[in-house]
Amino acid sequence: MMSFIHSRRAKAVLAASAVVAMLFAVSGCGQKKPAQQGAQATLVKSMKVIKRDTPLVYEYTGFIEANREMELRAQVTGQITGKFFKGGDRVSAGQVLYTIDSRTYEANLINAKATYEMAAADAERYTTLYNQNAISKQALDKAVTAREQARAALINAQTNMSETSVRAPFDGRIDTASVEVGNYVTQGQTVLTKISDTSPVNTKFSVSEPEYLAITAANDGKAALDDLHLVLSDGSTYEGTGRVVEVNRGITNNTGTITVKAQFDNPNRRLLPGMFTHIKAVGGIKKDAILIPQRSVVEMLYKKFVFVVGPDKKVKMTEVTTGNIVDRLFIVESGLKGDETIVVEGTAKLRNDATVKEQVITEKDLDTTDKIEGKAK
Repeated sequence: MMSFIHSRRAKAVLAASAVVAMLFAVSGCGQKKPAQQGAQATLVKSMKVIKRDTPLVYEYTGFIEANREMELRAQVTGQITGKFFKGGDRVSAGQVLYTIDSRTYEANLINAKATYEMAAADAERYTTLYNQNAISKQALDKAVTAREQARAALINAQTNMSETSVRAPFDGRIDTASVEVGNYVTQGQTVLTKISDTSPVNTKFSVSEPEYLAITAANDGKAALDDLHLVLSDGSTYEGTGRVVEVNRGITNNTGTITVKAQFDNPNRRLLPGMFTHIKAVGGIKKDAILIPQRSVVEMLYKKFVFVVGPDKKVKMTEVTTGNIVDRLFIVESGLKGDETIVVEGTAKLRNDATVKEQVITEKDLDTTDKIEGKAK
């Protein structure tokens, strides 16, 4: 009986000990919780919002066009007897590019010249006779008309003869696609080749009505599109600046834009027709503009947000409205005052009210592409 009692007491003591141990364990977990929370601070790169006077830069997309481009068509019918260029050659105005069999046109010219000389002599003789009252006015008029018709035929024959030598209409570059010697060409129909003048070159682009008004207002009513910069497809900026040479007569109804043609000098012929380009135009200065890195912006449901770091190292997700892009920066139209610190890298790992550990960077550091991974220990 006594052994039974002692056995039950031993079990009770063991159970009580287990409960106490559990309470200590729970208590211990509770005490360690703040330490674990501190370990969850996310390492991010942050920087002070930039505030300074900033040029308002507008960007547009366009394609390079030749200043002048022309299809060279045969102006007489016949067989090509000579070709004096290679595809891609630069040629000068007046340079002979093709010759077309001229034998028929030479014969026509000789005949037309003889006919004119005879008609001119007749008209002169009839004039003398008329002055002597030897013939009627009608006879004289007929002779004069024949002379003028012969003159027209001679001019036409001379023109046809000259067209058997096809010359470059202006300085330019010849297309690689061209008709070869031996081919038969038809007047006004056969395209012999194409020639392009690429010094200077043009580019067309469309400007929205609000931007056009803003840009022109920034320069006392005159289009400020006279100091344009060209960014090529490889990201490089073309060394020359451009100027507007044509502005369309009005706004396009279905798009609300106005078409503009700009011209860029191209002395080295680096710019070629068909090249894809970005055109940048400066439309005034925005005083005390607030600037933030593009990569600091998080887009959600068609809205834009940044993570603002508070004094307690907790971030607040703040909605912003962005405007023009200046290099790698957005101009902020609303949402920030300009004295905030925001997260630049590491936004993908954040949520509202998250605690962060900052690695402060400057605007110069934005060129770096290093990404932060993991969390602070």
